[in-house]
Amino acid sequence: MKKLFAAVMMMFGAVLLSDAQTVISNESLTHDGTNVTVTFDIDTDVKDLPSNRKEVIMPYIYNGKDTIYMDVVEIYGKGRYKRERQVNAIEGDKDWELGDNQTLKGEVYHYRDQIPLKRWMNPANLGIRRQLVGCACEKEWGEENITEGVPLFEEPALPARRIPEYVLVDASRSWDFGQDELEIIFKVSKIEIDSSVFNNEITFGKILAAVDKIFSNPYYKIDKIEVAGYASPEGRPAFNKWLGENRAKALIDYIIEHRPQYNLTRDNFRIRNGEENWVGLRRVVAASDLEHKERVLQIIDDENIPGELKKDKIRWIDRAKTWKQMLKDIYPHLRCARYLAVYYDSTNDEAVDIINQANQLIREGKYAEAYEHVKPVDNDMRAYNTVGVALMMQGEFEKAMPWFEKALETNTPSAQQNIDAINAEYEFEAQQKQLLEEYLKKYE
Repeated sequence: MKKLFAAVMMMFGAVLLSDAQTVISNESLTHDGTNVTVTFDIDTDVKDLPSNRKEVIMPYIYNGKDTIYMDVVEIYGKGRYKRERQVNAIEGDKDWELGDNQTLKGEVYHYRDQIPLKRWMNPANLGIRRQLVGCACEKEWGEENITEGVPLFEEPALPARRIPEYVLVDASRSWDFGQDELEIIFKVSKIEIDSSVFNNEITFGKILAAVDKIFSNPYYKIDKIEVAGYASPEGRPAFNKWLGENRAKALIDYIIEHRPQYNLTRDNFRIRNGEENWVGLRRVVAASDLEHKERVLQIIDDENIPGELKKDKIRWIDRAKTWKQMLKDIYPHLRCARYLAVYYDSTNDEAVDIINQANQLIREGKYAEAYEHVKPVDNDMRAYNTVGVALMMQGEFEKAMPWFEKALETNTPSAQQNIDAINAEYEFEAQQKQLLEEYLKKYE
């Protein structure tokens, strides 16, 4: 009988607690960029809330595992209020009264609290925990959602990618004879041509055959033959510059001497002084089985390291073993005079017309159309810069950069300006990302 009575009382108590729950309305979550303000009204006029008890309401904001609790509100029945005054008076606080976030049952209480805005509050949910306190019965009512999916913190996006100004030069008519194959290699610190080393004799044959080909075609009229001279980056810069120029002149003199029937002079040639061949060095190292290849490439690619310091850093790798291997196996291929291209007038060079038409489309702002127009001839070295510009102007920097690098290897000066423009934008984007990260740290 006693057990049945206890069960009935528990059921009655649960109903009583449920009926005694205050009513929350007009809830609001707002923020000023720094703090979140939570407001709502509590209707405390609950008839069935016993006089000798108080209800504790604890608001909190949550999203997933992240939670912040706010100030609680205590709603007193009159009997409970009188009892706590008595208890406090006995303990010496005769002036005890209800404080902030404490109120007597029977009124509408306007709740307001602020908490710091956090990055995880997107979205944010407002929940309430309730507890009824008094006598021997003290029961937590659990939790309930008040609002859901309120977007408080809006993570700012990075600025839209800026598009730099481009440098575009119309293509002139030229014959590309494969600059990577037609290279005359020189001995260390020498400018004299030696046909007996590095397969130079075979390369000479290809160069002279190329010259014969251009002069044997009645549709072509020679304009300039362009030659680049390079030195491997292992000596002093000033000396390497002298080597590069004079190696180019040596090849020019060779062509003039071995093709007297064309009455060529140095005025028919244009010299591109490649000076120190860092581009070639990177290409050869990347294709090699050098033990510390990745470290060497990292040094070569670091734009903040001057050329002379790059050489020193490479020498310091594994006590100069890598440097010695490079001197033996890699640097000889970089001491070259490279036969690049023959520029000419022609009546049937369709590629140059396509490239220049694409250039015009770029100038009209039709970048995607220009890219599609030039694709059929994008294996022509004169198109490299145009392809890069068409991609760059669409914001495709990552795709554009290899085209500019190829154009730079074929001695297109405007390509370097486009590379510099993209690098400037990369630097700007990195700065913006850093600023964003610093901003977001304030809301962690």
